[in-house]
Amino acid sequence: MKPIRLLLIWAVLAGLAVFSGCAGEAPADMPWAAPPAAAGGAAHDGIQETLDAYGNALVSKDRAAFLAQIDPASTAFLEQQILMFDRLGDVPFSKYEIVATSISDPAPGTAIAKVEFAWNYAGSFTGRPNPERSAFLLVKKAEGWRLAGDATAQALGKPRDAHLEDFGTVRMLNGDRVLVLYHSESEAVAQRAATLTQNAFPRLETSLPGVTLPKVPIVVYDSHDQVEQAFPGRWATWTGGASLMLGSETDQGGEIIIDAAAFNNVDGYAPEYNPKMLAHELTHVALFSLTTTRTPPFLEEGLADYVGQDIKSVLLPQKLRNGASFRPTLSDLYRPGGFNALLDEQAATLAYEQADTAVDFLEKRYGQDAVPQLIREFKRRDDEEKDQDRLVDGVFRTVLGVGWDEFEAQWRQYVISGS
Repeated sequence: MKPIRLLLIWAVLAGLAVFSGCAGEAPADMPWAAPPAAAGGAAHDGIQETLDAYGNALVSKDRAAFLAQIDPASTAFLEQQILMFDRLGDVPFSKYEIVATSISDPAPGTAIAKVEFAWNYAGSFTGRPNPERSAFLLVKKAEGWRLAGDATAQALGKPRDAHLEDFGTVRMLNGDRVLVLYHSESEAVAQRAATLTQNAFPRLETSLPGVTLPKVPIVVYDSHDQVEQAFPGRWATWTGGASLMLGSETDQGGEIIIDAAAFNNVDGYAPEYNPKMLAHELTHVALFSLTTTRTPPFLEEGLADYVGQDIKSVLLPQKLRNGASFRPTLSDLYRPGGFNALLDEQAATLAYEQADTAVDFLEKRYGQDAVPQLIREFKRRDDEEKDQDRLVDGVFRTVLGVGWDEFEAQWRQYVISGS
């Protein structure tokens, strides 16, 4: 299973000046229970069929078929499931898949099934995203197994992360290039986010020739509290927008996540921020299938700011002209996770200024195709050279005709001279 990458928009605000970039990555292994054994056994025949019927009914919007999979005696769970089904009535699923990964028998006629479930939206990415893990309590009835409760906390040691439908009825704005899921109180943010994101596509497609995307999902939460419940502990710093990788294959892609309260707040005093943020996050969604952990993070972050027209260089030229030492360096930022160790505001500012100016320099010195060519060459050579220093040097020589040291010297001179 591919790790989930969560890319967070930073903002360092000085007056109305806004700094944006990305940092932070969710661990590949969340603290779930011990790896389960394969589900199966004659005593559990029919459990997967029940899960399949439940998911298929959500896709087809067949309320009767959906309720037929719920134990009517489990009244509280039944009411919760009815509410969930009704709240998802506007969401056009193309797939809602639930797979049992292990099953236990806590008492005669009952079972707890650990499951992985994933879904896709019609018109959007078709590949299976990274599955969430959860668990259901089931009871054996004359007509077969029926869902009787959420057993995630009991089986996995943590409650299920919240979903958008847990907070209210989910609305869907179906745009030309995006699908926006939101609650009615965030309709204005949803409409603005759809327009701004769709406006960013032409510059993205110019910067990444040949890249095509289906409709990109945008999920709008009403507040940071909702974001924290949906992604507990994932973001210590939050300023309105992030991109979530659903998988690294071409057809898996990702989605953009928005905190409507923060979006509105920033819009009130820095209206230039949200258009840049959405273009930045859209770029990350496009890059998910084109990059690996070996791709220098500064290329990804710098290109995202380039598409967002958010290239800045204020602190970095002063440091270079004065000969001051600082961390991280551009070489630090070609290592996997190079942006994850930014411990203070100055380090974050220097990191993104380096990424921004490096991509800007590549575009001006080596042409508009330089960054996409580098990104694709790193992807192609992912398994060839395990030493990151040699890999970076080799890729730069192949694509640009100069090694890393020469490129870094050129870039430094470009930043110092200002041109």
